[in-house]
Amino acid sequence: MNAYLCTYRRIRPSPRALRQTRAAAKQDPLLRAFLEDYDASYYDWGDDPSFFAAQHLLGDVRNATWGVCRRDVRNALRERDLVVFFCGCEDDGHVWRYYFVGFGTVRALVERAVLWTDRAYAPYRKFYNALARLDGNRLVQSETIHPYHKDWERRAEAPYVLFDAAQSAFNLTTPHHVATWDSGATIPETWAADPRSKDIEQLLFVERGIDRRLRTAASGYGHAKLNLVRAGRATRLGRSLSELTRALGQLM
Repeated sequence: MNAYLCTYRRIRPSPRALRQTRAAAKQDPLLRAFLEDYDASYYDWGDDPSFFAAQHLLGDVRNATWGVCRRDVRNALRERDLVVFFCGCEDDGHVWRYYFVGFGTVRALVERAVLWTDRAYAPYRKFYNALARLDGNRLVQSETIHPYHKDWERRAEAPYVLFDAAQSAFNLTTPHHVATWDSGATIPETWAADPRSKDIEQLLFVERGIDRRLRTAASGYGHAKLNLVRAGRATRLGRSLSELTRALGQLM
């Protein structure tokens, strides 16, 4: 079994990206709803993982998919593998707050062309993280939220990940705030002292003898993935995560 910890970011989009996305939203009511929710949400800018689309199009955030970010992780995943997600929220110009969103169990890994030819995957074609669509026999870029990815072809080579709703637990309403980082502080972030934060830190870091935490650099893409299996003691991780999220009220 593989298990990865990944942090996605609710960034402050650039004025240009926001302006271009608002222009696209004029013809897309769902995108307008995303923009209206975004500032107070725990979504990725680009909705990848696709928690917003899963909730609004399929009625269950646990039906999320993952199709743009972390190409290397998506390439390494197999069915029944686990991905633990944290959301890093850029609250202002220098403070980041980190939230434990939950975990997903991989149900299927879908090639991008199959996403557009197999009717079983038709609902996902409306997701904002589809990234590419079929035009005849070739893939062409298909993005809505700006900025678009110049390396979309490379990203689309990795599978489109579907999570198993029955074996996943995500909380995008009241995720637990676990840590904070200020740009003037050292790396890593400072974790909260409450019992739930300590439980999460214990399970994912301390028990595995991992010294690093979520943030690994002061700028850029400062949240490197973490292979929880390579770190050891992952045989009960799925069960432990289920127990933890149930205690947090996240297991639906």
